[in-house]
Amino acid sequence: MSIDVIQQEKKEKRRQAIDLRRKGLSYSEIKKRVNAPKATLSYWLKDIKLSKRQSNRLKKKQIEAIRVGSKKKTEQIKKMNEEIRNQAMVSVKDISKKELWLMGVMLYWRERGLNENDSDSRKGVRFTSSDSHLIKLFLKWLFEVGELRKEEISFDIFLEKSRERKRAKVINYWSEETGFNKEYFPRVYLQKIKRKKPIKDGGRKTSKKTENGLLRVRVKESSMLARQIAGWIEGVKLNLKNNK
Repeated sequence: MSIDVIQQEKKEKRRQAIDLRRKGLSYSEIKKRVNAPKATLSYWLKDIKLSKRQSNRLKKKQIEAIRVGSKKKTEQIKKMNEEIRNQAMVSVKDISKKELWLMGVMLYWRERGLNENDSDSRKGVRFTSSDSHLIKLFLKWLFEVGELRKEEISFDIFLEKSRERKRAKVINYWSEETGFNKEYFPRVYLQKIKRKKPIKDGGRKTSKKTENGLLRVRVKESSMLARQIAGWIEGVKLNLKNNK
């Protein structure tokens, strides 16, 4: 191909690019039609001014491209998170009794803590949560590690006063979640919750975590077990200290 032909093709591309730019097309749109590098297009089109309408169109197109790109990235992250979660989930095999013992001790430590004057231990073993999964874990720990019977366990429900009409529904919920008959839930304590900020729309909203209130698990005559758990916690602390 002669130099003249190459030059002619280049001039034709430039003419097409200028014509398309004057019609308000973006560099990316022009590149697809003319097949020229963006750097070349930038040089050819640097003096072409766009109308306000054309500029607004390109801005809207750019914003839409960013939105689509952001949505695609969000979907990719969501998919990646699901894959990581699923891989982690299937990696959990059968929980040994030793592992369950440690899980229960850590759970109790986090929820109850320890008092230096031993008054908390005298009240016996108690565990409170709005999370049914944590309640189930603690009950499993009591049955399999503590070797307790159902008759040794009782429950208290703490419910927001505004949800008093949901009392029966809440009792039914905790009965199903724990596997205990409704007779095990005779005490429902109504509490007035002081909200830090008013609800803007005028409605009273309750989070999913607390819509069924708090459930307190109590072990009857369990002050000795409470002291034993306190000792286990101290043992864990000592182990951590020695492994520094």
